[in-house]
Amino acid sequence: MFTIFNIVRLSVYSAVIAWTLIVLGLAAFFEHLIISNDLTRFVPLAIFVATATLIIIPVLIMFGFFKRVLPISQVRSELSFVGLLGILWFSLGVYTASSEEADIECDFDDDGVFEESEEYTSGTYQAQYRVLQAFSLFNAILLLGFFIFLAILALREHFQDRRVVWASGVTSYPWFGVSPAGVSAKASPSSSPLPAPATAPYVFSKPLGQKDQKTEAGTPMRAGGQYIIYIPPPPPRTRAL
Repeated sequence: MFTIFNIVRLSVYSAVIAWTLIVLGLAAFFEHLIISNDLTRFVPLAIFVATATLIIIPVLIMFGFFKRVLPISQVRSELSFVGLLGILWFSLGVYTASSEEADIECDFDDDGVFEESEEYTSGTYQAQYRVLQAFSLFNAILLLGFFIFLAILALREHFQDRRVVWASGVTSYPWFGVSPAGVSAKASPSSSPLPAPATAPYVFSKPLGQKDQKTEAGTPMRAGGQYIIYIPPPPPRTRAL
């Protein structure tokens, strides 16, 4: 069952993967075409960040479909991975935004003389460079935004004495009251310190000389009648230290 939270999560991750593929393609193209120098230090960083994202995000999506809660699918693990990727993409975006623009020149005859190329001009390179920069910042905004959103939800549950949230599955936890399995967070056993009150059938018998007992509605209880009697839960046991 897909909840609103799971749909939002999957949409964010799908957009991140799509934009990461574009960044990785551009970075690999720059690595193949351009000679490495001080102006192309962003290329290895872009390849590293994109590769790490294409490994971590699909793994988070895949393990999110498992019913069994594994360490990698817990809330604390996902917050760590998403926060790390968000910082990496933000660093890449800031680095490319603060770098100076470069011109592209080609050595056609391998004689050490670089000239302006008509096939791949400086304008083409700068346009592709700005695309890489924009998608890096888009990924940073999506990942850091989802990180803040998930952290707020987890802290809300933590301060409501449901601290088991940190070790729970991201996709199976009832973030907005009802989980994908239809279980309410308020009705979960971990949120109640005492067992639920129990009721049991009771056959009433009137001893000799005892006055008539009445129900809550005011009707007299008849001997031999069956009634539902409320059995309160036992008080919590305390110990003096």
